[in-house]
Order: sequence, then structure tokens, then C-alpha cells
Amino acid sequence: MSSPKTDLEKQKRRHIGPLAGITIALGVALALFVAYLFYAVDSEPAVDAEETPAELPETGMPAEGTATDPMTPSGPTEPQVIEEAPAPEPAPLPGD
Repeated sequence: MSSPKTDLEKQKRRHIGPLAGITIALGVALALFVAYLFYAVDSEPAVDAEETPAELPETGMPAEGTATDPMTPSGPTEPQVIEEAPAPEPAPLPGD
């Protein structure tokens, strides 16, 4: 079912205002987004080569012992057997 009153020129005139408003709003949003990107990139402080330490300081205690190969097992050579404890008996319900 189509509308009996279809005047394309009249519809163009009626829709020019909302379409122009949508276009302007999108342009403003795009400009704000680009300005935010420039602000975000520019706001990081610059690091000078003179201020960076030549060597990182040691933190914590030094490691003791010998280095081991992570691919070799360091645990016991025989398999361990883990015994499960028996399940506790349920308490009797009142009235039993």
C-alpha cells in the first residue's frame, strides 16, 4: 500500500533541515574525536635519555643455589601414592 500523496520536491524541502542537523552533529562529533586523539597522544611526558638509568637496580635478595634445567624433573624419582580419607558418616536426622 502506498501513500496517495507523493510529492518528491515537497518531501525534499521538509527533510533538508533534519538531514543538515544530522550532518552537522556528525561533523562536530568527528572533530571532537580527532581533538581528543591529539590531546591523548600529546599529553604523555617525554622521556629524556639523560634521565633514564643506565642499569636497572637489583631488587630483592640474590638467588642462592645452583641453576637447574626446567625440563628435568626435580621431584622424587618414585611415584607418590596419595591415599584418600574415608568419607565421614552423615549425622542422623532428628526424628530417626
